[in-house]
Amino acid sequence: MDASIVATASVAASSAISATASVGATDLASIISTVVPSIIASALPSIATTTAPVAETIVKVPLLYELTAAFFGGLSGATHADERRMDISGIVVLAIVNALGGGILRDVLLQNHGIAAFLNWRLLAVALAAALFGFFFSSNYRKLKRPFLYLDALSLGLFAVVGADKALSAGLNVIPAVLLGVVTSVGGGMIRDVLCSETPQIMRPGTLSASAAVLGSSLYVFLVTWANIVKPLALVASVLVTLTIRLIAVKRGWQAPMPVHLTMAPGRPWKFVRQNREAESGLPPTLAEMDETDVTEDTDS
Repeated sequence: MDASIVATASVAASSAISATASVGATDLASIISTVVPSIIASALPSIATTTAPVAETIVKVPLLYELTAAFFGGLSGATHADERRMDISGIVVLAIVNALGGGILRDVLLQNHGIAAFLNWRLLAVALAAALFGFFFSSNYRKLKRPFLYLDALSLGLFAVVGADKALSAGLNVIPAVLLGVVTSVGGGMIRDVLCSETPQIMRPGTLSASAAVLGSSLYVFLVTWANIVKPLALVASVLVTLTIRLIAVKRGWQAPMPVHLTMAPGRPWKFVRQNREAESGLPPTLAEMDETDVTEDTDS
């Protein structure tokens, strides 16, 4: 790093610390919230940072991309319904829910922005078109699921950022903003699975879609609230991080950690050992174990 930038950052940090000295030595959060933006602002070009309030501007997804994502989201929902032998009603419902459910849930929780999916008739029309297409050609979509993975990963990060930004613009704090970002990106799939009486896919061992959305929305919230980075730059950085994590997780088969069941070792109460699930009597059976039990009972009868 250039020596002048280092010197400028040091001066900015020193002035920020002295400015917050009156707050008290124990007020660490106040010091960090002042020092971090000062250091980042001094190390980056002025065009990359801003002092404007977060709620002053709102990130918007290009309409063409939003319609494309809604179409393939609806097509995925229609295929999901077809795989479960649903009729045209089920296909339409799951297509709309999968395409627009996350945004609808976000807007219902925010309560003060209107429901974007209902304000723009094109989104609902595209979801219905996807349902109609899936009614006739869902088998063709299954063959192309792999190429559409990139669009899905890009949408995951993009809509996580949009949800977090809408929450910040509504005046919510950091944690609710991150949560609404995740809801926007994966909420539609959750509602779809609940309607199918299934455990939501993001809660099952998978490929870190929810975790990637959490990281992406968290990074965006940090960049625009603490680092004072301009929103377009923060959006690009957050989407790239989400996209990268999602694709690497799919390629390498990464999964979120599963529960580790520990028990006290016999005669050694200070030591814990891992216990096999088969040996545990207090834990509910897994879905695979329940299916195996059902098959055994049917065979016996």
